[in-house]
Amino acid sequence: MSQKIFIKTFGCQMNEYDSNRIYDTVKKIGFVKTEKYEDANCYLLNTCHIRDKAKEKVYHEIGRVKKIFRSKSKPLVIVAGCVAQAEHEEMLKREPYIDLVLGPQAYHKINDTILNYQTKNKKHEETEFDAITKFEYLSKIKNQTSKISSFLTIQEGCDKFCHFCVVPYTRGPEYSRPFNQILDEAKHLVDNGSKEIILLGQNVNAYNFENFRLSNLILELEKLSGIERIRYTTSHPKDMTDDLIDVYKSSKKIDAFSTFARSKWIRQNFKFNEQKAYNKNLFGNF
Repeated sequence: MSQKIFIKTFGCQMNEYDSNRIYDTVKKIGFVKTEKYEDANCYLLNTCHIRDKAKEKVYHEIGRVKKIFRSKSKPLVIVAGCVAQAEHEEMLKREPYIDLVLGPQAYHKINDTILNYQTKNKKHEETEFDAITKFEYLSKIKNQTSKISSFLTIQEGCDKFCHFCVVPYTRGPEYSRPFNQILDEAKHLVDNGSKEIILLGQNVNAYNFENFRLSNLILELEKLSGIERIRYTTSHPKDMTDDLIDVYKSSKKIDAFSTFARSKWIRQNFKFNEQKAYNKNLFGNF
């Protein structure tokens, strides 16, 4: 009999991508997605460490879960994502209701981690940085996303170490996925019905795999007939190279504005109905 998993996702687009890939992964051990958290056998929080008081929000959410399941059988409770990476085993000590802690570079281990817990009933944390093994593992599991607009992670981590930012400590050093691995996943997303591909990275324009850069990736993706629009986020000014700028001269599919600049400009200059008309003109009907 299938077990049900509910994932609550906080934070960025990459966490949304990760949550979808977790769903794809746990299907292999008999879990199916549920939108009703009260029916879940496994309750997973995919957390973000960027927002103010991020850690306390996680514990507050765990408190809500306790109340929901007070008169029911306790689900397997997993904390994943960047708060899990930052706090790791401390979370297990502070909140006994949490069973497993999983960092964002350990999602390839989630099935074994769950099965081991079900067998041994022993709390555990997995927070090693191992992006290479993670993406090699995930590349063997088809991305089942079938939305018109789909996220696609191409790069993780950051080497900038800005004073205000936790990304190097929660996502690790910069890692660029293999070029053909990304193209294969993009083709599968197009086969599933995607018209827009949003390339993701903590420092997405730092993408560099065997001298293939973001500009090369965009131009190659543009050749896929099913793709109508290509976007990317989040970029760093230091890595806005001439070759990437040149792509904007020739590309027919790349989004002409950065996500932040477009959304801020629209909010400042348009009323609601005018904004809808603008979006329809710019993006079409999807």
